[in-house]
Amino acid sequence: QRKAKRAARTILFYIHYDGQPIDPKRWDQPDPFHPVIRTDTIAAGGRIVGDIANAQFPDSWRIYGRAAADDKAPIIAFLNAMDAVQGKETSNIKVILDGEEEGGGKGLKQVVAEHPDDLRSDLLIILDGPQHASGRPTIFFGARGGAGLSVTIYTAKQSMHSGNYGNWMPDANVRMAQLISSMVDSTGKVMIPGFYSDVLPFSPAASSMMHAVPEASERIRAAFGIGSTDGAATSLQEGLNLPSFSVHSLNGGEPGGVIAARSTADIRMRLVKENDPKIMVERVIDHIRAQGYFIVASDPDVETLFSHAKVAKIVPRIPENGESGAWRTNPDNPQAVFATEALRAAWGKNIVLIRTLGGTVPALPFIDEFHVPTVGISLANFDDNQHSENENVRLGNLFDGVVTLAVLMTH
Repeated sequence: QRKAKRAARTILFYIHYDGQPIDPKRWDQPDPFHPVIRTDTIAAGGRIVGDIANAQFPDSWRIYGRAAADDKAPIIAFLNAMDAVQGKETSNIKVILDGEEEGGGKGLKQVVAEHPDDLRSDLLIILDGPQHASGRPTIFFGARGGAGLSVTIYTAKQSMHSGNYGNWMPDANVRMAQLISSMVDSTGKVMIPGFYSDVLPFSPAASSMMHAVPEASERIRAAFGIGSTDGAATSLQEGLNLPSFSVHSLNGGEPGGVIAARSTADIRMRLVKENDPKIMVERVIDHIRAQGYFIVASDPDVETLFSHAKVAKIVPRIPENGESGAWRTNPDNPQAVFATEALRAAWGKNIVLIRTLGGTVPALPFIDEFHVPTVGISLANFDDNQHSENENVRLGNLFDGVVTLAVLMTH
């Protein structure tokens, strides 16, 4: 930490340095952990820069590599800001680097509990997430958490010959498709009873904040090749403030021309502050039961399969502490106002205020322990491909990030 001579507050910056696993075959470079610099995006034909020593590094260039944007770029921006403002800080500055964010490890909670004096602050700033698609400096006042469940449908003891038993034995993959289609309609709206009831209708203040965010859906669709959009909300910002339902993986069937006897879906929900993860998972289970399924907690035996027309094994995935990880700070909180005004001091009115970040960031250990006002600052470009192949950070975002953090330290 670094102490200021006349500190008005203490700011704790949280940054994580771990990254997601990789599939090297899907990357356009030999080693995703050995970064390369390109003159533009890969889609725009950006070429790899060989002569880095004599390069000029324009804003449009990009660094490609796993965790380049999520979340190592903020570390570099923070270190450079600290160098730039040395002796000019108006706040005490603390930083914590987390190596277990992506995997959801338990170490952060333990560190917070064991080192309260080192980590206590007046304001927590999370450096994570992509900027708004407009490219404007972005501050967020909350983030979604998560919960989920694994669902396995069984139709028989084992898979069976599709010629001998087709048109008679139920196909587990078809049953799974039917079950999922009963949960989400053709527009992407979740049909599970009560799924949105904890959140809707939005308050006037919440709606006003969401509607003030510039609309950038067309730019996002064009960048990622999205032909149409789904969901219960009227805009992306409304969607980020609602719980979401996703099927992260489907696994069923086997080689050999057989009818699948089991099919598994990994269902995940992104939850907002108003959602109780246990209640949300129970709503999904109640819906599955309402479709005629007999629910079991372990692999069923032959007698169970024979005795029930439909059988599903469900394994809930609820955080041990019973909290989803979602959080939100009132934008009118004095420390949140300070952070917002600092960004305006750097960039004028050309900033974007986000009520809820769509992803999850681990602020709750700090909020639960210290009741600290928390905001997030997003530095990376919106098209950074975080969590997928060809992750990258735009150099202009990195350079602007140094300015943003330096102003936060000296405002």
